Amino acid sequence: MTDDPFLWLEEIEGLSALAWVRAENEKTLGVLQSDPRYRRFYEQALSILQSKDQIADVRLEGRDLESFWQDENHVRGVWRRATPESDRCQDPKWETILDVDALAVAEKRNWVFQGANYLPPEDRLCLISLSDGGKDAVSIREFDRDAKTFVPRLFSPRRQAARQLGRS
Repeated sequence: MTDDPFLWLEEIEGLSALAWVRAENEKTLGVLQSDPRYRRFYEQALSILQSKDQIADVRLEGRDLESFWQDENHVRGVWRRATPESDRCQDPKWETILDVDALAVAEKRNWVFQGANYLPPEDRLCLISLSDGGKDAVSIREFDRDAKTFVPRLFSPRRQAARQLGRS
């Protein structure tokens, strides 16, 4: 056993840890806001983050282009796709694959999209990683990109590990 005086911080959602973080944030924010440049820097950063002129980070996945997009209407983001032909237009037609904001509301969780791993060669099925509040731990769920739905509990890391150990 160690005599670590900060062991209580390990409970990241503990009342004491959260109170300490809030107090430290207030101290830091006070220092930042006392700088005469703060308001200008804050407004510039906010303008950049909320700009309608963002360039989408697009990847070619199979026959479609895909992007994960966040804006003021999609704070947690939408995973979306467009055809290469549509992307050549002035206003591409994006189709939502997964609305993470809607999922978070429906499941009463603070989901953060952490990416997807596709099953070749069709790349229709994939494993989506979601973290609750952006924590390190992720929930891995199987997703059908064509149906735009989660596959009902056919995959779970625990079940997969049990199968590999010869248990069901």
